[in-house]
Amino acid sequence: MRGALGPVTKLEARELRSMTQESLQIRPGLRWYAVHSKANREKEVEKRFVDLQLEVFLPWMKARRRIGSKFQGVLVPLFPGYLFCRLDLVISGKAARYSPGVKDFLKFGNEIAEVGEDIIASLRDRCPDGIARVEPAAVKAGDSVKINEGPFSGLEAVFEKNMKGSERVAVLLDILGRQTRLVLPGEIIEKI
Repeated sequence: MRGALGPVTKLEARELRSMTQESLQIRPGLRWYAVHSKANREKEVEKRFVDLQLEVFLPWMKARRRIGSKFQGVLVPLFPGYLFCRLDLVISGKAARYSPGVKDFLKFGNEIAEVGEDIIASLRDRCPDGIARVEPAAVKAGDSVKINEGPFSGLEAVFEKNMKGSERVAVLLDILGRQTRLVLPGEIIEKI
């Protein structure tokens, strides 16, 4: 090896590497960690961790995506690219880190970030059956709303009511000088 001032010995090279590389801080014991996965491979990583007999939490949420010419409801990860895993880094950290689809653990500097038990418990409370419940904006009768999707996208309407037993809402849209009722999915409107 050759340095700026001449040949570098193996001992000098080792010292140089140790000065530039900080060692990773690993604490023993079962703790929750955020695992960064490769794009769209959260489900694959979850299955692999279950196969390794690790406790995993991957929360989902309902979203609307355009598929072809229609908007359809799909499930997407609540935290895209991340899932939570409870493990002892000393015992199974290496197996988890080098599993297919895993990029790395979430780290701050040379310390792997832990996720508190209270945070996981709170997320689980808000995600019955693993799916997050996202409440639509609080809108009351008579409020002005804007339609964000579909053939009436960009138009303003007046909120009438939430439809019973569904996630749909009724709005009144001015068409040709008269108010016409439209029943739409609640997530495509927003309060103005």
